[in-house]
Amino acid sequence: MTRLQEWIFPDEGRPVRWKGALAGVIGGLAGAYALRLYWRQIAPAVFPPEANPAHPDINPARSIALAGRVYQMGESAPAALGRVGYERLAGETPDADMRRRLDDAVPVLLGVVMGITYGGTRTTTRARDLAGGFFYGLRLWLGDTIGVALAGLRPGPAAYSRPQHLWRLIGFWVYSFTTTAVTRLLYRLIEN
Repeated sequence: MTRLQEWIFPDEGRPVRWKGALAGVIGGLAGAYALRLYWRQIAPAVFPPEANPAHPDINPARSIALAGRVYQMGESAPAALGRVGYERLAGETPDADMRRRLDDAVPVLLGVVMGITYGGTRTTTRARDLAGGFFYGLRLWLGDTIGVALAGLRPGPAAYSRPQHLWRLIGFWVYSFTTTAVTRLLYRLIEN
């Protein structure tokens, strides 16, 4: 049996990758929606707002960007990523309305991509995956905290307080537990 045939029609008990990736699309959408609700409704009522430092370049310890700062003052990492992508594709700077739409669309797109990677790479066929959701959220938080700062899309981790790091970690757990639960449920429902 070739690797492609093995991927499409695996032995009994092994996860079906295409089925997991397909379920991950919907799981990622559900996770992105839950994360959006958390950022906009729950986090502002419980935690102090995430500060975009007024002068992020004053203290070099606050910036860990490898190729320089990409974000603009008051701009979130998804908004910066959307703006840069738009500038590269369209060849012009987006207006305020387009920036707002990009800030809404980029997290959904990233949520779907991360849902696909979760669903397509899981090694279990159990109906729920609590450990996967927990560690998946930790990995996403570390990637967001360090990787996004290295890319210059936000200040380094030292620019934010512990409560701000905590609310971001909880947000990624909201995303990861929603994504894993929906993906696993759909995986069980989709027929081979």
